[in-house]
Amino acid sequence: GPAHQHWLSAPWADDAAFTAQALTDTGSDWLIWDHYGLDARWVDAVCRAVPLRGVLAVDDLDDRPLGSDIVLDQTRLDLGARKYPALVSLTGPQFATLRPEFAKLRQIMLRGTRQQGQPVRVLVTLGLADSAGLVPRIAATLARMDGLGADIVMGQHAQTLPEVRAICAQNPQLTLHVDTSDMAALMAHADLCIGAGGMTSWERCCLGLGTLLVPVADNQLPIAQVLQAAGAAHVLPMEEARDPALLRQAVDNALVRAPELGAAAFGLCDGRGAARVVDILSGGLRPVTDADAQLLFDWRNQPHIRAVSLSAAPLDWDQHVAWVARASAQEAGHWWVYFEGVRPLGHVNAQPQAAGVWRWGFYIGAPDAPKGAGQRMLARALRALLSRPDCTAIVAEVRAENARSIALHQRLGFQQSGTRDGGAILVFSVGECDMDRQFSIRFPKDAPQ
Repeated sequence: GPAHQHWLSAPWADDAAFTAQALTDTGSDWLIWDHYGLDARWVDAVCRAVPLRGVLAVDDLDDRPLGSDIVLDQTRLDLGARKYPALVSLTGPQFATLRPEFAKLRQIMLRGTRQQGQPVRVLVTLGLADSAGLVPRIAATLARMDGLGADIVMGQHAQTLPEVRAICAQNPQLTLHVDTSDMAALMAHADLCIGAGGMTSWERCCLGLGTLLVPVADNQLPIAQVLQAAGAAHVLPMEEARDPALLRQAVDNALVRAPELGAAAFGLCDGRGAARVVDILSGGLRPVTDADAQLLFDWRNQPHIRAVSLSAAPLDWDQHVAWVARASAQEAGHWWVYFEGVRPLGHVNAQPQAAGVWRWGFYIGAPDAPKGAGQRMLARALRALLSRPDCTAIVAEVRAENARSIALHQRLGFQQSGTRDGGAILVFSVGECDMDRQFSIRFPKDAPQ
């Protein structure tokens, strides 16, 4: 089982049964889960018990198979391949799920309009519990620094709250905020943050706030190193933060570098990640209708799409309209438009061939489609097809020179199974067992499309 399975408060199989019942009771379409102690076995048990449109796992460890359609790894700047691959990976701070006020405040750069003589402001946020016990030391250090004000954020149950409250009472330039709901505004008014790692790092980046970053747990070290390498933070080890002289020196140096750190941070996260994730989850495949004739005609006639199609000839409008009418009326196959949010992005078609085998074709037609839309589209199509009782495998035919399509099929678990036309066309195939072996995903039959 997972390395962190001891964090579970009940056996994983019992947890899966309760989760499946909750999904049934709420009529949910998607399962979104976030727990280091669970893995693909739990997901499979839930999906066997209740049909779902998809499963999204929130994970930044990459230390076990997750068995999910989508993995959200929002703290990772390294976009290399995962050790445990996913059908779709939403990787990096462009998908950081921040509250909407951060994106709204991003455009208001109050730190750039400070008047001469206005005190420098430092925000201190090391976790609501201050489990490392560092906030009193930091508060005492800031109290001894001239021309500086500080906002200190803590939770009402923090072990060091009484000590910090006493320091702030004696030093009016320090303001204590207990269980505040206004973090975005505090960050927008700060020149520097003394903070820990975790998701709050991307909130600071969204608002261009540089950080003197103190990792207070081992799992914060990777993000701390990434932010330091990107120039958005200076990392201060916890043992140095406990030394008053080293802490004072680090704060002085970070204040000098604050504009530089903030500029680097601002370029890492725009605060719109939650909207992107919601667009992806609320998107999907819908049947082609007669009203899509112009859309598909414009998409399919683009030179770059014709160049990689099995037939490179331009479409004839009248023939195309007739084809759309036939496609929208047929029941022996699927002709889909893929969308994310409210935007149509691409087309997938699939028809049954031999027993249990379906053949598909596709393209992304929207010129400004977001990165990764093609793989997300095909992941949806894979689930829709392999969930059918009459589909156990999918085949695809790809031009030998179409390197992007070849790589995309390989990322989805397809393997080359043949050629035709003297090697000009490559044939790829994937089956249920391939999905289980590569992604630890099984598709229960008759799941929603």
